[in-house]
Amino acid sequence: ARGRVRAGAIVKRLPRKLDVMEGENAAFCVETRDSVEGIRWSRNGLELRETPCTVLKSFGKTHLLVLVHVTREDAGVISFSVGESQTSAQLRIKCAKRVPPSAPVAAEMSTDRSNAALLTWCPGPDVHRTPPSSYVLERQEASTAEWVQCLTTDLASMVEVLGDSVPAEADYCFRICAVNKYGRSRPVEFPGSVHLVPVACVRRALKDVQVQAGQDALFSLELSASVAGSWFLNGAKLEEGEEGQRYCIKRSGTEHSLLLRGVRLAESGAKVKFESSGVRDSATLRVQGTCSPVRIAPVPEAQRCRELLAGLPLLLECEVSTPDTPVRWLKDGEAVPSDDVVALQAEGCARRLFIRSARPSDSGTYTCDAGEDALSFTVTVTEPPVRIVSSNEDAAHTYLASERVVLACELSRADGPVQWYKDGVEVEEGEHLLLEHEGSHRRLVIPSARPQDTGEFVCDAGEPPVRIVSSNEDAAHTYLASERVVLACELSRADGPVQWYKDGVEVEEGEHLLLEHEGPHHRLIIPSARPQDTGEFVCDAGGDSVFYNITPSACCLQASRQRRVWRGWIMRSPCGCFWEHCPGGGGGQPGRKHKGACLQM
Repeated sequence: ARGRVRAGAIVKRLPRKLDVMEGENAAFCVETRDSVEGIRWSRNGLELRETPCTVLKSFGKTHLLVLVHVTREDAGVISFSVGESQTSAQLRIKCAKRVPPSAPVAAEMSTDRSNAALLTWCPGPDVHRTPPSSYVLERQEASTAEWVQCLTTDLASMVEVLGDSVPAEADYCFRICAVNKYGRSRPVEFPGSVHLVPVACVRRALKDVQVQAGQDALFSLELSASVAGSWFLNGAKLEEGEEGQRYCIKRSGTEHSLLLRGVRLAESGAKVKFESSGVRDSATLRVQGTCSPVRIAPVPEAQRCRELLAGLPLLLECEVSTPDTPVRWLKDGEAVPSDDVVALQAEGCARRLFIRSARPSDSGTYTCDAGEDALSFTVTVTEPPVRIVSSNEDAAHTYLASERVVLACELSRADGPVQWYKDGVEVEEGEHLLLEHEGSHRRLVIPSARPQDTGEFVCDAGEPPVRIVSSNEDAAHTYLASERVVLACELSRADGPVQWYKDGVEVEEGEHLLLEHEGPHHRLIIPSARPQDTGEFVCDAGGDSVFYNITPSACCLQASRQRRVWRGWIMRSPCGCFWEHCPGGGGGQPGRKHKGACLQM
């Protein structure tokens, strides 16, 4: 019902009721006798404020309220009041029909960009009544009748379709429709078509083919997408459909194949190449004669196992049974290319691989593959041993206290390792002793000499010697018959060689004596001691040794002690004397006492 109106305040009042379709705008207008302030709009008693969907405007005596795109929640009593004057209207919302959106309009396709299509469109004219939630794009190969959905977008007006989004090379048409929760509009086709080519890569590559003369040779490969391609034989493009041609080209989806019929022996070595958009692959045709199988003449074992120093030339050579036999050289299963470093030569029946200056990286297994026969060579290229090419050892190394001492040497290689020793013991760098390394130069520097620095210093450029860092030689090796005996030691390197000796003779592993090796740990085990096991056992590591005196009886003897000197030892014998011991070299045998006088100390 109309509210009470104070006379003279409101000239044009609100209608009694207003019916508006859902989604449209609801407009209310009131006029007052004079321009006034303090007006108030409300819905169901709640004051309305300015928002994007609620527009409040006053123009002198005219006052407007616009509700934008109304929904069912906007229904109710709309009131206008100023002072004590008021007018009201009943706003009723008529629900829109639940229908799908209208079809897009102005569909256009641009093909200015290579291998792409730019599609543009506009929403239907009544989009505010039945707005779409998304647009669905479909494609169709020009030669088929099936439409396939390829894209869904929430944004209207534009989308770009690229070649790498289609499964196969073809001419494509496109159409689009609008979709909401009530359904979809009729599809609208974009005018024209566009040729799109997907980006392909090789899934299964070409392989070399080897056949007998007169047989057919089949080359094939598989791509990641269905695209057209071209075949080439020795650089010449092969055309399809020519009369009397000796080849057959086929394509099935992503598979491509080339069949060469009745190949001839003269075609051996021909290059077959396939090309497509961004894809290139090639292989070699190998044809064998039908008379006799190809053979490679045997090469002595000494010539097939080659060891040489880096920098020396390497020549691998063999002979095939016929001069026109093609061969492949492989290194560790991979083809060896002929370049500035490696020369592959064929002269008559001889086949050669030549490297002018071998490097450690050239080590490996080289194979001359003639198809029906193959011959392998094992090549090991090592760096030459490190040498000391110069030093200041001939200088007078006599110094006053606090003088600076510099012991210097130069190596034959910058990466050569060195160890410094003083009186046979490896030195350690510290405040009073510095070890310098600059390229191939090595220096031991004592900034301020002291009396305790007197001694013999050695710069050793060989591989660091293996040392025995721990053992159970100090344990009481006293055993009763049938007791278990364990002699153990640990080396400074896990790859260090070890020999065990008993009374100067190398032991052999058997039922009564076991030799165990786990990383740097080595053990000699006698599971059940016997009287004949009595004797001196030695664990020799080449540069270091330990000794055990074993007596499996009630009488006990402890293992002897030792003390190390540079490249040798002085060993205390059971009689209390000292014997000179040599771990190897200089005429001594590893693990044995060096022949010499028994010196009483």
